[in-house]
Amino acid sequence: MGRLGNVQPGRVYVDCAPCRRSGRYTVASLIDRYGADVPTVDLLRHLTASCRYQRRPGATPARKYEHLCLAAITLPPPAKQIPPVPPGVPYTIEVWRDAGGNVALHLATIYPLSMALAAFEAACREWPTHEVTLRDRARIVRKREVPPRVDGASPS
Repeated sequence: MGRLGNVQPGRVYVDCAPCRRSGRYTVASLIDRYGADVPTVDLLRHLTASCRYQRRPGATPARKYEHLCLAAITLPPPAKQIPPVPPGVPYTIEVWRDAGGNVALHLATIYPLSMALAAFEAACREWPTHEVTLRDRARIVRKREVPPRVDGASPS
């Protein structure tokens, strides 16, 4: 496991089911108390040292009906890595439902207009019976209308 100094700021939760104890600590207070170089496994041992079911390292294994300390430590989730957003305005390509007039499928969000136009042409070929739009937010850049159906006409 990692070291406490590598943990993101937030709350650390320690819970033990057999003794029904739980603790909530901030990462900053734990770093002040134990230091940034303490491994998280050792931190768990320090925080659960007073548990009556805790066994010291190297102790004989617990027998069948003996209780064990089952304390678990939950660290704050790591910071999400958000990819950089390219400059410009995103274009969206959408396929619309035949009935109802709402979006059936959001195909893509593409940034350069040249790539968005190529993807729009590919979507038009892939969905020949549906209305397909290329939009810049609410403004429609390109729209492929569905040809009207002729009902009751027989091919001759």
